[in-house]
Amino acid sequence: MNLPLHLSPRQMAGLTLPPVQPPHSPAPYLVPEVGCNAERVQLAGGFIASLLVNPMLVPFEQLYRREADEGMFLDEVSPENPFAFELGAFRVPADMALLIFDIRPDIYRFSGVDAGDAVPVEARRYSSQLGFDLTVDQQRQGNTLFQLNPVPIQTFPQAFQPQGLNGQDLPAGMRAALAAANQPQFNISAASSFASPSGPGTALQPQRPTRFGPLSVPFTLYARQNQTVQARCVIWEPLSSPIAFIEYDIAGMLLPEQYLNALIECMKPLTNASGGPGSLGPGPR
Repeated sequence: MNLPLHLSPRQMAGLTLPPVQPPHSPAPYLVPEVGCNAERVQLAGGFIASLLVNPMLVPFEQLYRREADEGMFLDEVSPENPFAFELGAFRVPADMALLIFDIRPDIYRFSGVDAGDAVPVEARRYSSQLGFDLTVDQQRQGNTLFQLNPVPIQTFPQAFQPQGLNGQDLPAGMRAALAAANQPQFNISAASSFASPSGPGTALQPQRPTRFGPLSVPFTLYARQNQTVQARCVIWEPLSSPIAFIEYDIAGMLLPEQYLNALIECMKPLTNASGGPGSLGPGPR
């Protein structure tokens, strides 16, 4: 049974309590939570902050147009003697880098309404007569193959053709079978050599107002300082209808090369201190 203490105020003032010790565990708001979480942050300027671009990133776009030439319509134009010409070129300045995010080739015809007026032709028209080529220092980025010239149907499926076999140490019957199976490869190579004399070959892009590659994923071509971006057009069959001009549009961002190197470095996978599985090297990053 607990009884109340009957002490005078003077006696109560003489009682002392031990100091309160802080808790051994940190405050709940200092303990990191396990799993995914988000912190609410109010940006200065609100939503407009997400629309701003660093002044060091300069928007870049160049549009090249070339008038039609009578050489495009000559009967002498053939896969062995194509009509190739440059649409335009750009040399990246020193200490700068160019990121190309979009390319758009197109062909225009006269509208027939107003003098000098032109409108784009239908998408993919002339795709079996001409193609476009885009290089960075005479090199093509990406893994592409465009059979603009239709290939005859082959009797032996291409999926079952042998790869990397020389057949020198095989029996004669097997060598003959492999030779028969390799015949479609020679046929396809012969049909795909329509633009080989001009250089691009099956890397020629078809006439369509979109870039190559999947349109649902980001697209980037890199051009470093002092490198030259060149757009070309190759015609291997004479054009049968008049055109006004051919154009090629390039759009991207121009930025300092050190800025680009820092961005690429940040895109690398992180490494752990142990250098164990899943790590690209020893030491933390």
